Amino acid sequence: MGKQLFKSLIILGIFLTCGFTMAQTTVTGTVSDADGPLPGATVVVQGTSNGVTTDFDGNYSIEANEGDVLEFSFIGMTTGTATVGSDSVINILLTGGDNTLEEVVVVGYSQQTRGDITGSVASVDMEEALKVPTVNAAEALQGRVTGVQVVSNGAPGAAPNVNIRGIGSTNGTGPLYIIDGVQTTDANVLTSINPGDIDQMNVLKDGAAAIYGSRASNGVIIVTTKSGSYNMEKSSLTVDIYTGVSQTVNDPSLMNLQQHADMLWEGYTNDVNNGGGDFRGHVQYGRDPSGPVLPSVLDLSGSKGADWVVPVQPGGTNWWNEITQSAPTVSATVSMAGGTETSKSFMSVNYLNRGGVIKHTGFAKASIQVNNEFKPLERLKVGQHLNVSYTTEQQGNSEGWESAFRATPLMAVYGERPGFDEPQFAGTFSNSTDLSNTRQPYALLYRAKDNYLRNIRTFGDVYASYDITDNLTFKTTFAGSIGVFDQRNFSPLDPEHGEAASKNTLSEQDQTFFNWTWTNMLMYNNTFADNHNLNVFVATEALENSNKGKGVNRQNYFNESPDFYLLSNGFDQPAVSYAYENGFTLFSVFGSADYNYKQKYFLTATLRYDKSSRFAGDNKSDVFPSVSAGWVMSNEDWFNNSGVINRFKLKGSWGQLGSQDLPVNNPTKTLFGFNENSANYVFGNSLNTGALLSQIGNENLRWEKSVTSNIGIEMDFFSNKLSTSIEFYQIVTDGLFARNSNLIPSTGPEAPPPFVNLGEVNNTGIDWSVGYNNTWDNGLYFGANFNLSHYRNEVTSLVNGTPINGNALTSWAGAYTRTEEGEPISYFYGRQVTGFSDTGRFEYEDVNGDGVVDDADRTKIGSPHPDFTYGLNLNAGFKGFDLSAFFNGSQGNDIYNHTKAFNFPIFPNGNRTTDVIDSWRPDNTNATYPALSNSLNGVEVNANSFFVEDGSFFRLKNLQLGYSLPSATTDKMGMERFRIYLQGTNLFTISSYSGVDPEILPRSIGGQAENLNMGIDSRTYPLSQIFTIGLNIKF
Repeated sequence: MGKQLFKSLIILGIFLTCGFTMAQTTVTGTVSDADGPLPGATVVVQGTSNGVTTDFDGNYSIEANEGDVLEFSFIGMTTGTATVGSDSVINILLTGGDNTLEEVVVVGYSQQTRGDITGSVASVDMEEALKVPTVNAAEALQGRVTGVQVVSNGAPGAAPNVNIRGIGSTNGTGPLYIIDGVQTTDANVLTSINPGDIDQMNVLKDGAAAIYGSRASNGVIIVTTKSGSYNMEKSSLTVDIYTGVSQTVNDPSLMNLQQHADMLWEGYTNDVNNGGGDFRGHVQYGRDPSGPVLPSVLDLSGSKGADWVVPVQPGGTNWWNEITQSAPTVSATVSMAGGTETSKSFMSVNYLNRGGVIKHTGFAKASIQVNNEFKPLERLKVGQHLNVSYTTEQQGNSEGWESAFRATPLMAVYGERPGFDEPQFAGTFSNSTDLSNTRQPYALLYRAKDNYLRNIRTFGDVYASYDITDNLTFKTTFAGSIGVFDQRNFSPLDPEHGEAASKNTLSEQDQTFFNWTWTNMLMYNNTFADNHNLNVFVATEALENSNKGKGVNRQNYFNESPDFYLLSNGFDQPAVSYAYENGFTLFSVFGSADYNYKQKYFLTATLRYDKSSRFAGDNKSDVFPSVSAGWVMSNEDWFNNSGVINRFKLKGSWGQLGSQDLPVNNPTKTLFGFNENSANYVFGNSLNTGALLSQIGNENLRWEKSVTSNIGIEMDFFSNKLSTSIEFYQIVTDGLFARNSNLIPSTGPEAPPPFVNLGEVNNTGIDWSVGYNNTWDNGLYFGANFNLSHYRNEVTSLVNGTPINGNALTSWAGAYTRTEEGEPISYFYGRQVTGFSDTGRFEYEDVNGDGVVDDADRTKIGSPHPDFTYGLNLNAGFKGFDLSAFFNGSQGNDIYNHTKAFNFPIFPNGNRTTDVIDSWRPDNTNATYPALSNSLNGVEVNANSFFVEDGSFFRLKNLQLGYSLPSATTDKMGMERFRIYLQGTNLFTISSYSGVDPEILPRSIGGQAENLNMGIDSRTYPLSQIFTIGLNIKF
């Protein structure tokens, strides 16, 4: 028995030893390609069914035995292998192929591989987009994403206007932005981010946005910032720097002194010939009807500047040249990324300074981004994103650049004033000097140089996810932002002006914005029978948005030095111009399910319930569903995808989306407020402050609601070198938000009209893109990507069918736009000019044929909506050199050029552009402008077709040439990359538009685009042409 026991122990020992030797170990690592981690890559123990896929960061974890061979594969890439040894960490780099379809894309609370997406989701190639010097990250969308129209203005720091698939509302149409979980409709938030920190920017254009429910009808833009990666071999340090100079382009041609005098003399002569009377003459140019005499010094006798000496500049003062400059621009970013088996991190510090091409304007920003994620337990992840930024902006005074068009060339910048050693600002001094009543343009800008607009903004999120099982995960995220806005404007005295201010004024504003979002999700994903793939999540979300602010004015400051710009230093009583505190809340329950069978058939469904505090009664809540489907025909067994067509996909979607975006937080409530400026009452012998109606509510107001339908095709050709996609869509939006002035009398309260659900608008359109990319054996690569977007906008119903006129821009011109049934939102409405009369005055079409030309003959004279917009990106490279060129444009849109009104005698003695040289004369009847005059004739500056111009343009937005040192050299330098580049931005624009820039931002009210007044060019900041040299270094 002892021998038997001994044998048994020996056998048991051998068994245990073998068992220990063959025991499985956990192998972890990261699968990457040349561009970074590969999410969705497959890792399999060769010869077994044991396999896993990598997560969003390319990480995997698999059980394997020592000596096993792991096989790493990814669609379009060369399969790699590695043998399991004593090291439990295996990182692998796959090479070759195009992995675009397997790229994981953030599409709203979840991720999908690009090839699986059935909705209309577009992505920005951030590497190409950021070759353009960018201040606001939304600028990266311009011309690069189908269906997205981005209009930016040249003002440094100004947020662009972004519209997705047309104009779907008479109110604001800005999209919802999701930035690392932080939700906002404020496009200025994207100015806080360093664009170089962005990893992905995705646009949800159709029912795919319905998962965001009541704030998604204008589309959703999801921004994800960079992070490190788990299991990085070493940390990386990246330095990006560029510096350069910007200058104006397409400067207006203003009349010189002789042209100005001749223009006035021709007008005086025409007035005598047509109306009789004496020849008027001019204080500065003389009274001789035979011709003007150009002065060398201004005649200021009889004015408050009588003892001044103000020389007239030879040729006159070119005010546009006086207010513009070449301005520096510089940007510097240092970023670091790292990762271990249980953590990953990313940090970036950025400084940007963009000088304005208008003097005493500019923008500066400092920001820091910190992202971290940790795995304290095998199934637990915790992390955070944090962005902190400080921006300061010199906005200048827009009256300054408008005045440059009409300020007389007789007026000088400086003059000699008795009792002052230094030259003082010169001006018009009095209306009797015939120098017009335009304030001095440069003085306006100089006196605004110490004004500022400062923002401190902090936003980010903290999150935790726990894998309850291999297929079930719970995630909670708390995101929020805090913003502090501080603005100071001081309006000094302007003693040189003919209508000088009687008191100087200090205005200060401060506002605080706060919002938070708490999201809790339960996510399930599984594969059944190897062919059925299911991803499902359900979630709840609570959101609160609050803001508080005030504006205070005080007048009569003895000292105008910036050191004394304090409210406590004024002599007059301070006045509160406004004060408010309000907010809103939103509670949501929602879910989504994604299913695919054999990567051939795809189905996605979402459902969201929202309850908002912005509305009353039964209108507080609503449900927003969506469904989309796709069929990858090329994955069918009968499809020959090795031929010309490699991939063919059909997809379609339908969804309901909402909007609660208004410039006021509580539109259903009627509000009163005490107002010491406008609500004073006399009780007895004393003046008392009373209450004023500040807002008229509408308890019946409900959401704007959009129903969107989309169908599309995606195709790849010639081994995926050529790809194209085309989508057709329709978006019907009901319950348009707008103020209805018909609900209050014209002599009614001070409060603005209430918001109502005005009507319905229909947008139909096409998005098309095509791209070619190839790399040859000799290392040459070339890529070309073109996109084109078209939409048609039509108002299908309005309350009582009553048209709505836009807001008047000035008291002397009236409204320029109208919105009515059967027409697009905000078309141009006025008289149609048919030619000139025998005396050189405008003649107008008798539209209704009643024999009388009057206001009843106003008609549609143009539309700000383009026929299509487009973008073209070209890039090539060879042996370290790389070249890229980006073009964008718009075709078929009209612009109402309000600035041309100053070429009429609204300000008779002011200057005009040289365009008026081509004015009507008996020997020049085919002229551009009517006959010159010293006074306005009839309704010539009211809305008419003369001011409507074709706004089409084609622009070389950016051209960049770079060179990267070969790796053999950088390795010796201890670097991973060293690249230097030269670039030019806004190099040329082809357009027939006569204004300074055909890209026209709509006016803004309450931070939202005023869509009832689109396409009007007024006080447009000039376009900047930028030349820079830059350096990219990575260690």
